Amino acid sequence: MSWDERHLNGDLSYHTFLDSLEDVSFLHEVGTKVALRTLKYHLEEEIGYELSDEAFLAIFFRVVNLLPACPHGGWSFQDGFVAPMAKLLQEYKLDCGLHPILKFFRVYNEDNRHYKNLILHIPHSSISFPNGKNNFDDLDEEERLLIDYYTDELFVPEQETNNIYNIIFPYCRLYCDVERLINDPLEKEGLGLSYSRWVPRRDGYGKVIRSYCGKSEAFALYTDFHSEVSKKIVGLSGSILLIDCHSFSALPNLLDSNPPDIDICIGYNDDETRPSEVVIGNIVQHFKSKGYKVGKNDPFSNSKTFSVPTKYHSIMIEVNKRLYINEQTLEKSEGFEKLKQDIQSLYGALVKAL
Repeated sequence: MSWDERHLNGDLSYHTFLDSLEDVSFLHEVGTKVALRTLKYHLEEEIGYELSDEAFLAIFFRVVNLLPACPHGGWSFQDGFVAPMAKLLQEYKLDCGLHPILKFFRVYNEDNRHYKNLILHIPHSSISFPNGKNNFDDLDEEERLLIDYYTDELFVPEQETNNIYNIIFPYCRLYCDVERLINDPLEKEGLGLSYSRWVPRRDGYGKVIRSYCGKSEAFALYTDFHSEVSKKIVGLSGSILLIDCHSFSALPNLLDSNPPDIDICIGYNDDETRPSEVVIGNIVQHFKSKGYKVGKNDPFSNSKTFSVPTKYHSIMIEVNKRLYINEQTLEKSEGFEKLKQDIQSLYGALVKAL
């Protein structure tokens, strides 16, 4: 006879039950003697009665087998929990009303699938250079493949929407790449905070180093932008999801000599900024349901984060440029509007207010 069958038949004492907790899988970390004794004590404090071991065990046994609380966030007061508790107390002539039960046993569940705020972080869409020092025409073909063309249009709703904010870096990533790390390993390849590369001379004789921005100037732009994003994160109330918005080239380029044959990649970090599996799964499934071939943290991984004293989540969405532009002419293709709609229709599943 199992321990639960013996309990239902009245053949299980309080201490025997406590000694058996380690074998009860659904109790997990609360399955300790100290936890149960503390629970019994606090319940007695709330209802104003001393419970017999048998009464407490009967109540507890019913409670741990009830349905889980609501997954959408908020205080859970399910009838399937409260009513049986009240009935059991009445059976043991300990009727104290519902208030102590609600006060002690209500559970607050964080909403693990919705956010109050979305921040659209778009660092690589611009083709502009400050002060007219350079312009787009100065870029060679390899450099042009690195720009995330039109991601500001693809990701940002045309009409202002409550709880969705966008932060767009105004200058070309070849001038300053705000996604890089300080002392980024790619600095050795001239692809760090400020791009600097050996390129053929225009007269055909040898090579020359080409840099679009000095390191000190790039660092100043970098810190200003990071400060702007950090202030936005800290200034918002409620849960936050930062979406790191990117596109990648379908052609071999300076960052990837063998581009992947996928449509969209979802990236996330393995730290406290990682969204729940529910959120990640919902995003992946959203794009799969639209007919896209989706990668999850492969071949592109991680998502941009900022050092702030505020809890938030971050996720990267990389879209293949072949879906929406001709990379040679940079003209939008027929797939542009569909991709834009498919991206922005995701927001309603992520934000409570939509």
